[in-house]
Amino acid sequence: MDLLTHSLDAVGNLSLEATKRTSSKDAVILQVEEVQPAQGFLDLPREIRDHILCLMLLVEGNLYPSRERAGISEYLGLLRTNHQVYSEAVEILYGRNTFQIRSAPAQEAPTLLNLLCSQRRDGFRQSPKGVIVDYNRVCLARHNLRRLYIPSHNIAFEQLKHLFSLLKHFPNLEDLRVVYSGVSWMKDMDVAFYCRLLRDRCPWIRNFVLLRRISYAEAEDISWMVGERPYSNWSIDTSDKSLKHMWRNQNGVLRQAAVVKAPQNLLE
Repeated sequence: MDLLTHSLDAVGNLSLEATKRTSSKDAVILQVEEVQPAQGFLDLPREIRDHILCLMLLVEGNLYPSRERAGISEYLGLLRTNHQVYSEAVEILYGRNTFQIRSAPAQEAPTLLNLLCSQRRDGFRQSPKGVIVDYNRVCLARHNLRRLYIPSHNIAFEQLKHLFSLLKHFPNLEDLRVVYSGVSWMKDMDVAFYCRLLRDRCPWIRNFVLLRRISYAEAEDISWMVGERPYSNWSIDTSDKSLKHMWRNQNGVLRQAAVVKAPQNLLE
């Protein structure tokens, strides 16, 4: 019993002595912080990603579909990053810009529309490796194009008809602005007829503007011909020289076209 008591006292004295030695020195506290991995573009909130994409992909005025002249070519590599970045980028690029159809050289006018829709009309295609690809989900550009401007210069009537035939493949096109040259070989009602046909085929185009060029910088707004019901045949009325920009239909109804600015000093 005395031996056990003596052993316990010895252990207690050692513990007390060790405690004194520890307390006699300054305690060192190590704080270990968790290392956070570096954030990538997709780790940012969606609204911040959209803001960044707007800074890179939006342009003032119309966007000319040319890598050299669009001013955004250095950022187009984003579209090849991955599917998520591509889908978010095309929403900004095609959904918030107004695209101007290339019209010089004249034979390349439909190039943009052909590139966006020619490979995706049937929806599904089989790749060379036998994999079925749904291009309606992979190639999203044509689903995001919303605003299009077709100027008159260097686009003949047959080319205008070709462009109209392609527009039915763009299901979310909302705003279409067409300017045609008021010349003898571009008959007014021929242009109006094909605009009406396009409007009937594509009722989702909510804002259809049709302008007849009368000078280098001005045009007559005859958009009512596209939206009227029933359709009428209109011709320029010259019976009263004091009244300008007057049109008369087959029922004798007169209507004056508003004159709007339509400058041709656009990049071509």
